[in-house]
Amino acid sequence: MKKFFGISILLLGLVSPGYGQGLVFKGIGGGLGFIAASMDNGNGSSTSLSGFLLAAHADLGEIAKDISLIPDITYWGTKKNSLKLSDFGVNANAHYNIVARGPFKPYVGAGLGYNSLRSELTLGGVIAGGGTASSSVSRLGINLLAGGNYKLNEMWTFIIEPRYVLASDFDHFAVKAGLTYALN
Repeated sequence: MKKFFGISILLLGLVSPGYGQGLVFKGIGGGLGFIAASMDNGNGSSTSLSGFLLAAHADLGEIAKDISLIPDITYWGTKKNSLKLSDFGVNANAHYNIVARGPFKPYVGAGLGYNSLRSELTLGGVIAGGGTASSSVSRLGINLLAGGNYKLNEMWTFIIEPRYVLASDFDHFAVKAGLTYALN
């Protein structure tokens, strides 16, 4: 969790008005969500898990006509029987904003993410005298997104975003809802 907040602060410190060509630090936000994951057990079977997601994001504005850059940081953890699993992700996503009238603005998008996965298995007393076994792996993932922004007022926008992450032997699906606060 410390890593989550440390990278969040680093991301916010690196991104400032005028950063990049034509990018403007337009807003910040966060959200909560639900995750469903399937983990390859390496023996032809898989384990399905689900849990809750925390997220923080920045709106860096448009990098091209109707294409916004929205980096985010996510953390989720879950437990199933004797298995604990968590993922910390740093993502760079681009949203193609579909032109629509009214306060609801749909988008589709894609991005690249770095996922740091940690698993911990509690062993029973019969196997190796009990204890725990843990491992950590890092995976690059491809994010496929769709969602929408609903402008609540001049400062606040509600977001909803389903996302599918292709990450080698650890694909997962998440649905996130949250708010973005406008900084301009």
